[in-house]
Amino acid sequence: MIPSPGTPAGDRLGAATWRPGAVTALRHLRTALHDHRIYPAISYDEGQPRLVISADLTVWADREGEFFTWGAVHMEEPADSARADDVPRVARQIAQRLGEHYTEPTTAP
Repeated sequence: MIPSPGTPAGDRLGAATWRPGAVTALRHLRTALHDHRIYPAISYDEGQPRLVISADLTVWADREGEFFTWGAVHMEEPADSARADDVPRVARQIAQRLGEHYTEPTTAP
């Protein structure tokens, strides 16, 4: 059975089938963030996959999964961005934004 568009299951299916690069990149970043004691959830609201880190910080990737962008409000400026091919550096930048407690990874990169 195929879920209806606009439902949570439909949004997840759309994100997985139409944006596999973005989903894969976000999964890699989520794993790297775990080393910094940051445990974000992947949200698929409205079909746009993103990592919800806090009420003030959301991370999303472009359709191909080549760039990460993060900011206070999903898909709005001002936001920071970086290439997705350097996941450890992006995770470190996001951790620095959250504060001193998250900056040093718990494991070696």
